[in-house]
Amino acid sequence: MPRSHSLLPCRSGEKGSIPFRLLLGLLASFLLLLSTLCPHTAQAAPVLILPTPPGEDWRILQGYACGTHNSWDRYSLDLAQVNGPTYNAPIRAAAGGAVWYWEGGSGTLILRHSGNFFTMYTHLARAVSTQPGRYFQAGETLGFAGDRGSRGVPHLHFTAYTARGDGWSGKQSVPLRFAEGIDLPEIGGCNQHGGKIVRAASIKDPEVAFQSAAQPGQWYTSDQRIEFVVAWGGGGLSQAWNQAPPTDAPMFARVTDGYAQLADAGEGMHTLKVRAWGPDGRVTLAEFGPVGYDVTPPNPPAPIGDLAVPAGPVALQWQPASDAHSGVKGYRVYIGPNPEGASEWFPAEPAVRTEPLAPGRYLLRVQTLDVAGNSGPWVTLGAVMVRP
Repeated sequence: MPRSHSLLPCRSGEKGSIPFRLLLGLLASFLLLLSTLCPHTAQAAPVLILPTPPGEDWRILQGYACGTHNSWDRYSLDLAQVNGPTYNAPIRAAAGGAVWYWEGGSGTLILRHSGNFFTMYTHLARAVSTQPGRYFQAGETLGFAGDRGSRGVPHLHFTAYTARGDGWSGKQSVPLRFAEGIDLPEIGGCNQHGGKIVRAASIKDPEVAFQSAAQPGQWYTSDQRIEFVVAWGGGGLSQAWNQAPPTDAPMFARVTDGYAQLADAGEGMHTLKVRAWGPDGRVTLAEFGPVGYDVTPPNPPAPIGDLAVPAGPVALQWQPASDAHSGVKGYRVYIGPNPEGASEWFPAEPAVRTEPLAPGRYLLRVQTLDVAGNSGPWVTLGAVMVRP
């Protein structure tokens, strides 16, 4: 028998017990201490774009770690323009956020984003606005590069970090990844990614590219996988069969690729719809299809009964078969004496005309095929007696 454990409150006066109120006080003190020791992690870090002007090459003068990036701001970048003067180059918001702090001596502007996530832009010659709460859209110019706090060396010092609610305690920078497809992970050592040249892209709508062996307008009897990748995405995506996903928020945050299985939509003709969010909140709705899924064989035609006809060519006709999904493509037809007979004779319509038949008894057997490729059973619709 497994042991069971229960927590029972201590009663004052028992030997070795702790008064319950004192225990609660100790617990509260411990939780308060723990909150000051554990750094805050952002609940939903925004997708970032490069803060430099679009279309321009900028070099990472100093990357992660060592040098002046040796504390909470380990994952910082010093950026300078490759071709042209860095001084007075427009610097844009890496994500939508509100002005939280400005310090004139070093030209430092800090934007606050959701989830206690911050981006910091330092050495600005001037800021567009230092008014607390002033909101900048992702990609909007917030200031101009300069050399405040680093006299004679114009560059942008950029950091993204998390902190606790006060914005100061528990600060911790994060490795950087940008919507332009630039990923700068922790790789160890000093000046990580130093010397790398990066180029920002213009703000644009997300672009969804689909890839699948399935072709729109076609029917399939096997499951098909439809994959998709979002370019200039990063804000998340939602997907749904046959209807546009909701517009309020993405189903999958900070995701840029995905897939769907046709079988999940069930039998029928379906269209996959994907809504993608960009780093600046722009939204694109794209679709793939329609694509059909049908695994149910068609229903056989109704019997026609026995017929008596004179010798010679014989014209036979039956009621059309039915199919619930892709529709009837045609029929394989056998006319002969074998009760299990089959053949590859294939008319699209529910009618045939034979070559001259010798006197005797013949069976009309039919197998129905649907557009997707499912085939029903061979069934005998009737007998044909050819008179001499």
